[in-house]
Amino acid sequence: MHVFCWDTYQPPKLKCFSSGRCLVECYRLFHHCMWEILKPLVVCGKDGVLMTCPDGLVQHVFLILAAYVADFPKQCLVACCKESRCPKCMVAQDKHGELAWSSAHVQRQMLKSLKKFEDSKMLKEEFEAHLGLWAVYEPFWANLPHCDIFMCITPDILHQLHKGVFKDHLVSWCSQIIGEATLDARFWAMTSYSGLCHFKKGISSRKQWTGSDHKELQ
Repeated sequence: MHVFCWDTYQPPKLKCFSSGRCLVECYRLFHHCMWEILKPLVVCGKDGVLMTCPDGLVQHVFLILAAYVADFPKQCLVACCKESRCPKCMVAQDKHGELAWSSAHVQRQMLKSLKKFEDSKMLKEEFEAHLGLWAVYEPFWANLPHCDIFMCITPDILHQLHKGVFKDHLVSWCSQIIGEATLDARFWAMTSYSGLCHFKKGISSRKQWTGSDHKELQ
């Protein structure tokens, strides 16, 4: 099992392409580079390698891509989808946050859709508007053995839990239900306690939030 963590990728400018084509070429370049890096995992995943364990025994180990840790924009980059869509499921662009069931992305189905679009068997409107995909015809994860990239993508704790679920949803809902002034008053009235952050000015007027601030707010 191999855990791969890379969240330092910065897309190149690629000024040689037009503005409309530049982004998709950045996606393609990223996937090409990742394929070159992870190419050894194909042989290791299919045939395995002999590795010496700490107890001195030699084991026949099959290395696979098990997890991909990245923030939300990088998750979309890996999933070949637009940042207005979800890298894990098929939820529509205007249904984010709704209590509606959406089917999960399936790797083989994703590859079929990319192939159909490459072969001009799918309309551009369906490919981009309905599926929300970029035309990356050779994703780096396409040939990795025993790997489902959509199962490998892990949650972005800061942006998707602390900020997304709690701050952007729960706090927003509370503000709409009781009003910002009442919510601020509740925070003002909290008794000070050692180690507990006291939002003396409330939270509605605060513009900059850090990860620690989100945790303290919770």
